[in-house]
Amino acid sequence: MPLFDAYIFVDWSASQGLKPKKPSADAVWSAESVPELDHRRETYHRTRMGGVAHVEAALLEHVRQKRRVLVGFDFPYGYPAGFANALGLPTGPQSWWNIWTELATRAEDTEDNKNNRFAVASDLNMIAGKGKPGPFWGCPPKAKDEHEHLRPRSPGFPFSSAGGSQLERLRLPEKRLRGTQEAWGLSGPGRVGGQALVGIPYIHKLRRHPKLVWISRVWPFETEFTPFPVERKGPFILHAEIWPSVVNTRVQKLLAEKPNLIRDEAQVKAMCQWAAELDRQNKLGAFFDRPKGLTDEEIQVCVEQEGWILGAR
Repeated sequence: MPLFDAYIFVDWSASQGLKPKKPSADAVWSAESVPELDHRRETYHRTRMGGVAHVEAALLEHVRQKRRVLVGFDFPYGYPAGFANALGLPTGPQSWWNIWTELATRAEDTEDNKNNRFAVASDLNMIAGKGKPGPFWGCPPKAKDEHEHLRPRSPGFPFSSAGGSQLERLRLPEKRLRGTQEAWGLSGPGRVGGQALVGIPYIHKLRRHPKLVWISRVWPFETEFTPFPVERKGPFILHAEIWPSVVNTRVQKLLAEKPNLIRDEAQVKAMCQWAAELDRQNKLGAFFDRPKGLTDEEIQVCVEQEGWILGAR
């Protein structure tokens, strides 16, 4: 029996400004698949607000139909160990959630798709950096003077931060997947730090949605590592961080079959195909289980602070 009845994956973007009416790259794209209904669709969104509203509506409908849903966004859900301590937040099992809540109180995103990610990063650096720029970096040169504690280049890692934390450049799951980007870098090709600063507050909101809060969990923070991370009966929503390069072979095949297909669209479509096929073969659960080669201490770090990427083994 498959773990899930439906799959929703989102290719995120932190770029500024309303996107064109014509579907384009470097925008928010979502894909949804419901195998039992033979339903598959990819949707282009001109704004982050519009994209998340679309996902929220889909989740509410799936819950109404008592489906179990896997939903994932393609940006880091956690930061290298010690970041909560560096920010002066409570640590322990809820370290990840305390960071999510902190970001949710600081991040701003408007209806015309403009956000304050560089200001948020600068303010967090002021707290965590003990007076020196870092750990976040990647401020555009023209905006350097606007953000006192943010610089265009990396401060170097490990980064000595407030509270005595030595922050690493990469999380444990990022070290498993070649090509992944650090959560600290905000701008430049492939940088995902800005996406996380803007995106985590949206997942925080979805996780706390009054109609979804009691049937939602975030893997592995709330489920730990297990091959069966869902409720056995009734509706359920599992949030999981994704990285589309895990399915790059599928993406390349889709692009070869349809050269005009936008890569962002191909990536979320391929993620749905990958997850649904593995689930039908009763093989998807293995990807939620304990990663091989990690010590008990490293497992605790992932569950409490860093998270994991679906597809990393």
